[in-house]
Amino acid sequence: MRNTIKQAVFLVLAAAVLSACKPSAPGQNDTADASTTMFGAQVVHGEAAALSSNEYKQLSAEAQYAVANRLMSTLYKGVPVDEFFDLEQGLASPKVGDGDDFINQTAKQMIQELPNPGEYLQQVEENYSFTSRYPQEMPIALMYDLPISRDHFTHWMAYNLSNTILFSPALEMDSADYFDVHRVYSKLVSRMNSNMDIREIIYQHMISQENWRRFRSPEDNTREMIEIYLGLFDQDDQVPKASQACQNWHLTGDNQDYQLVITLDENIVPQKVLGQWINNCFDFYRVISNHPKVIARIVNVLVDHFFVDMGQDTRAALVQSIVDSNPTRFEHIFTAIIFSREYLLNSDRPRRVEETFFNIAHRVDWKPAGDFFRRLNDPSGGSSFPTLAQMKQPSMTLKLGRWPFQPLDSLSFSYYHKLLREQLLTRYSSSNANSNAWGLDFIEKASNLSDVDFIHYLFLSSVGRKANDQELITLTEVITNRNYLNNRPNQARIIFDYVSRLPETYFNNRIN
Repeated sequence: MRNTIKQAVFLVLAAAVLSACKPSAPGQNDTADASTTMFGAQVVHGEAAALSSNEYKQLSAEAQYAVANRLMSTLYKGVPVDEFFDLEQGLASPKVGDGDDFINQTAKQMIQELPNPGEYLQQVEENYSFTSRYPQEMPIALMYDLPISRDHFTHWMAYNLSNTILFSPALEMDSADYFDVHRVYSKLVSRMNSNMDIREIIYQHMISQENWRRFRSPEDNTREMIEIYLGLFDQDDQVPKASQACQNWHLTGDNQDYQLVITLDENIVPQKVLGQWINNCFDFYRVISNHPKVIARIVNVLVDHFFVDMGQDTRAALVQSIVDSNPTRFEHIFTAIIFSREYLLNSDRPRRVEETFFNIAHRVDWKPAGDFFRRLNDPSGGSSFPTLAQMKQPSMTLKLGRWPFQPLDSLSFSYYHKLLREQLLTRYSSSNANSNAWGLDFIEKASNLSDVDFIHYLFLSSVGRKANDQELITLTEVITNRNYLNNRPNQARIIFDYVSRLPETYFNNRIN
């Protein structure tokens, strides 16, 4: 079973990452603000307008770094301090080095296809061990290894979409399995790689067996499609007519492996659903995918996903702002959200596990052990290694997708903190081995910094700001008392242990 799933997923994903994308619109890379017209999008105005390069450059050096890592953490990446600041100038008053024009540079990278994407998939296969849960374990491992690119962005979008109510494979249900996780995720990757528009992606998903394994009867399925993709609730007068059109669609039982069957006894009495006459289930799904409310509903779900901290009026304005730009592809919506001034400067919400963990991991050159991604997705969990399930954020599992907010009840957060502290921040390996640890390379990059600037380096690399005066005094005292003045790896472990206890480590903190 494990090898069958793994082989099927590998073949489909290999084809997806190797498939050619249509060229970008002429002149797209020549705009002053590349983030505003990515993938042929129209410029977004109003509440969701992009943070301009000029606005970005007017921020302080530390604020620029915070914005850069706000964007990168959202993409499960991070910007190392030495790649952003000029360390030769020290960190008392940081000077931006290669981080100049970071927003534009990142936007341009995100539309570029990798010349050798298949090599990264092969690298993942060689470097990490997986189980029969491979379709759930592999995506985050691949995203960790892929550099910022069109390929990475497509996988990131597919991962986010399949963790929302829009496309969740609903692994928790007895009628769903890991093949469904694979199909939902890989089809999203493939379809977005081929520049398929939002409406067609939704239609293709609705007619799939994976969709029917989540909503298993004509009544349930038609009601949920109206609610999920149109945001229309209490449509009790529409559901009977829609389910009549879908009367010849059904899912077999457990003894027949939950197969979608479409029989020949189609409905022969035309039904008027949502103002349109339909004859069969295919017609119904076309009515949904072509409905005027679809785009606004998709934008609404994704705005709620990324702006859960914002008030209803602000979110409504953000939705309208993006809808007014006439997005036709998921790329248009996601880029409008994550490059918006409102998101990069004003978002003030708890970060999701992947956003915090992998952002810091990339900043400190952390190297995952071969079993890390397998253990992170273990549905049963354990006391020694916290899992996404224990943090109430299982990947592609919940019937209605993950909650928009990161659960912060005491038990969920204790696992969150334990994962960050014990599997990343306090894990040091002098051999730079792949052992869930950062190593000597990270320390040596700061070898010319003074003792005070080294503490700033560690703070910037983790919590994203310099240490304040009281922290410098107290932590220097602790380091001195433990005789670690000449042992920078142990200094780092002390400071990272402290950082793991700061609430701001786990939040997108307002920058503006």
